Amino acid sequence: MIPIAEVYRALNAAHGPQEWWPAEEGAFEIMVGALLVQRTTWRSAETAIAALKAQGLVDPGRLRGADLAVIETCIKSAGFYRTKAARLRNLATFVTEHGGVGTLAARPTPELRALLLGLDGVGPETADAILLYAFERPAVVVDAYLRRLVQRLAGGASTPQDMRLRAWVEDGIAGVTDLNEFHALVVAHGKQVCRPEPRCGECPIGSRCRTGRRASRSGSSVSG
Repeated sequence: MIPIAEVYRALNAAHGPQEWWPAEEGAFEIMVGALLVQRTTWRSAETAIAALKAQGLVDPGRLRGADLAVIETCIKSAGFYRTKAARLRNLATFVTEHGGVGTLAARPTPELRALLLGLDGVGPETADAILLYAFERPAVVVDAYLRRLVQRLAGGASTPQDMRLRAWVEDGIAGVTDLNEFHALVVAHGKQVCRPEPRCGECPIGSRCRTGRRASRSGSSVSG
């Protein structure tokens, strides 16, 4: 399969710097955003974050003590607002009980990841996004966009296991800055080009992608 470094260069040339993750209030805002963006768009999550900010709730201490109804009202734009409100307050409790973001940041990455995975609503993808963007750890975020991209590059009927995807990324990309940018580029590419119905004719790596080559031979988009 095409080397990861080549994919990174091609996506960067095609889509340009993404400069993720926008957060005025620092690491805790990123953690909040990582929960809010689940099963919705970033635009909807941003609206919810702005409403929380207006109430002074992008602060773990204040969010922990906030009434659930207030949180729910703030985050309705992000969908599943009752579930997400409870998870946000749980997150705030977790952060305060562990001494704040700064104290958590002093923990080793494996320990911090295990703690995050213990939170309701935090699976591997969200945990790794928080590690990468909030705590600036070299984590590989394996999401639906990366799975789809690699499946199509390989031309397989099934998606490689997440462990293999992480190894493929780590084989050619190291460091927080590049892992940050790579994940953002994969998301951008998945939204604009490598969509559920792929636009292979627009793809900067189409000639190196098995699915793209099939599409080129048939003269149409090929899914899978």
